[in-house]
Amino acid sequence: MRRFCLILPLLCLLLAPAAMAQTPIAAGATSAQIIADLDSKSADYDAAKAGMGQAQKSEDRAALRERVLAIQGSAEQTVTALAPMLEAMDKRIGDLGEASETEAPDIKTQREALNKERTDLDSAIKRARLLATNARDTVETINRMLAEEFNRSTFERVSSPLTGRFWNSLALSMRFDVLRATGFGSDTWEGLKHGVEGASPLVLVATLGASLVLLFPVRRRLRALGRRFAISQAPGTRFRRSGLSLWFILVGTLTASLSFLLFCQGLRWAGMLTDEADALVTALVGAASFGAFIVSLGGGLLLVDQPSWRLLPLGNDAAARLRPYPTFAAILVTIGITVVAFNRIVGASPSSTVAANLAIATAYMLLVLSVLLTLHRLRREQREENQTPTTLRSVVTLTTLLCWLALIVSAIAALQGYVNLSLFIGRQTVWITVVCASAYLLLVVVDDLCTTLLSPEAWTGRAAHEALGLKPSTVGQLGVAMSALLRIGTVLLALAMIFAPFGPGTDAIFSQLGDPLLITVGGFTLEPGAVLRALIALALGIAAMRLVRRWLNETYLPTTELDAGARNSVSMIVSYAGIILAGFWALTSLGIGLERIALVVSALSVGIGFGLQAITQNFVSGLILLAERPVKLGDSVRIGTDEGDVRRISVRSTEIQLPDRSTLIVPNSEFITKPIRNMTLADPVGRVQINFSVAPSADLLLVRKTVLEIFDEHQAVLDDPKPSVFIDGITEGRVNFNCLAFVASPRQAYSTRSALFFTLLERFQTQDVRLAPTV
Repeated sequence: MRRFCLILPLLCLLLAPAAMAQTPIAAGATSAQIIADLDSKSADYDAAKAGMGQAQKSEDRAALRERVLAIQGSAEQTVTALAPMLEAMDKRIGDLGEASETEAPDIKTQREALNKERTDLDSAIKRARLLATNARDTVETINRMLAEEFNRSTFERVSSPLTGRFWNSLALSMRFDVLRATGFGSDTWEGLKHGVEGASPLVLVATLGASLVLLFPVRRRLRALGRRFAISQAPGTRFRRSGLSLWFILVGTLTASLSFLLFCQGLRWAGMLTDEADALVTALVGAASFGAFIVSLGGGLLLVDQPSWRLLPLGNDAAARLRPYPTFAAILVTIGITVVAFNRIVGASPSSTVAANLAIATAYMLLVLSVLLTLHRLRREQREENQTPTTLRSVVTLTTLLCWLALIVSAIAALQGYVNLSLFIGRQTVWITVVCASAYLLLVVVDDLCTTLLSPEAWTGRAAHEALGLKPSTVGQLGVAMSALLRIGTVLLALAMIFAPFGPGTDAIFSQLGDPLLITVGGFTLEPGAVLRALIALALGIAAMRLVRRWLNETYLPTTELDAGARNSVSMIVSYAGIILAGFWALTSLGIGLERIALVVSALSVGIGFGLQAITQNFVSGLILLAERPVKLGDSVRIGTDEGDVRRISVRSTEIQLPDRSTLIVPNSEFITKPIRNMTLADPVGRVQINFSVAPSADLLLVRKTVLEIFDEHQAVLDDPKPSVFIDGITEGRVNFNCLAFVASPRQAYSTRSALFFTLLERFQTQDVRLAPTV
């Protein structure tokens, strides 16, 4: 089955990366060999282009498209291989100098040979470029044909099932369809009897026995071995849990698929299958293998009665309620694909085909409705029990709304006669669910594997530290970065698989929305399809920016040695850069080129120069603050008469939390154009200053000793820098003391100073030291 083949790269991303590149030209190939290969590709292209008119089925056109794509890649490689040869040839001809009538005959002969070879190379390069261009145009033509065929088959309208015309047509064609099905059954039965009468049943029994052994005892044994290894022998890392789920899914899928394939091959070896029966059994095996993957995927993610090993943030009751649905989906997918293949093989009438599609679409709708109702009951019970919602609550809510919308559209389409569209929506709902579940599994597996292997505590991380001379923190950062790259690749692959059923001409679906509703503004035509693409691009860009920012704040930046202020600067710069890139992506998706954007920016510059100076100044000042960091997150600053801690730095303003818990919002330009006292920029130590006066008759040495003892007794006062007591002066019959101590942070200075005053006054009263009144 095609979709099962599409899901395999997503499942096996960690095991074997797919090689999608064209076969390169052999190293050391001569120009004659490359030109001969080009002639062969040109002839192959002519044959492929001639076969476009004969390819009527979408499968044939898709195969033809892949063939032409290979030709295009070969032509581009030919240009890449011949271009250096042409440059070398020009250099050799240039080394011979200018041609003259008096030059030696051998030089003249060599020049003629080189010119001829250069002409052949230049001609071959031009032919290769032309072949690549023609192949590219042919691929676009095939894409349009596939898109038109997809749209025509998907949006084909028949009589509504609510009308009698639909059922009358089905009744009239039913007799002939029954005869076709009976004939297929008779031929298949004769083939089975013919195989049983010979010596072939022994082959069938052997393959059947091997299939059953592979499907049941071997599968259970492998699952038990994986569980035992994970519990008793695997290291206690994060990968142990995700690796066990991946093992369950691989074992369940591969053993079932091999079992089905082996039994099918046994039927072939026994000679029991006709050509039509063989085609049906092949479709059944592919569908059953995909169904086995769905069942294994659901079991590996839900893991009923094993909550400590479960990857999904679900309770055991929710997992138990959801557990039957992967099996129901697998059965429905297998039956649906088999029925569609059976109708195609026996040549069922259009009425019967539409009726079968309607039945399958209805089954998909019932399955989706049942899952949605189950999720609704689970969420209602969760609210009644006042349970803490999961971290994926917003994702679940959005997914549920989209599924309800798909269900409603599918039902309306079926009732209006768009049966194929309803069936397509049902299939896509299941397909997207399977792809997203597979992607979620791989995202967890990739992250656990990379952070485990490149952890400073793991032996692989220590080996990287010793072999490459990397710091342990750098090894951890490398693991986080590699995990991010592989997860991005997984997401991109999942998106490609989600859109794969739409075919290569997905843009044609958007273009159909725009023809009747074109809007022209200032010489630029807005198409609803383009607007939809732009909105999707903007939403995806902003979502990607938020995911990157969240990954930086929660995963990568904590592994670095940057302080909180530096982390905030990196996060904010990435956020604004992501928003700008998302805006450019949306504009280009709308069809607005960079030259139009430049014109708009030029026009806005006039308005910025007159009316938006303050906003622009604050914006630029915010970028300077994030880059130079004269004030960073967590600093204690004083601006004017206000003093507080910097809590947030945005691109326009900075938020300062004052001691009374209020927030002072300061434009960023104030930090650039005015003096600001940053008490934690160079040294975060806070200073406590105590001033008092005593009479000259007091015991001054006792006063100094008492103050130093008070400083030494207080826990907040630092030993380094050391506290000090100075006589600041003797004026008007009193001795002025200036005492200094230091605390760990300026935020502790005020409370420490107050506590020291209380203790100082109490000691002076005990020692009968009188403070001199100030004038």
